[in-house]
Amino acid sequence: MQMNFTMVLGVVGSIASVVGLLLPVQSKHQKAIHLAYGLGMTLLASAAVWYWQENLRIHNVERAATKLLEQAASDVPTIGFNQAALAFLEKNKDLYPDSYARAQEICNVNKCLWMSMDDNHTVNNQQRQNQKNVCDALIGLIRGIGVLENSQ
Repeated sequence: MQMNFTMVLGVVGSIASVVGLLLPVQSKHQKAIHLAYGLGMTLLASAAVWYWQENLRIHNVERAATKLLEQAASDVPTIGFNQAALAFLEKNKDLYPDSYARAQEICNVNKCLWMSMDDNHTVNNQQRQNQKNVCDALIGLIRGIGVLENSQ
């Protein structure tokens, strides 16, 4: 369940305000302590929710990487896996910008975004080998992301 950060902040702030109202106020010093308590609780809850959401995203990426690798183990056509792997890396390029750039370079060098056919509607062996090379490289890259995220 993805929580909205402002919603959690509002709920925690409201709870802290209610607690502050229930506590007896006798001096300006105690009012300052109550204010600090409410602000501290709100900031602590906000930080906890932020860290939780970041951790949730990383675990989701790890699960998605594992599912993508399971597809690669099945009989998915190489070009289809390559496209799926590039889409996965593009979606998560804010987390893995170097991996995304590396995957794009591998794909560009091996011309994995297109395959031409001859007059007999067959793909030549060099293009097949290029697709296989890209597929192997992307499997390794995604496997590395899955292992790194699983170890955290």
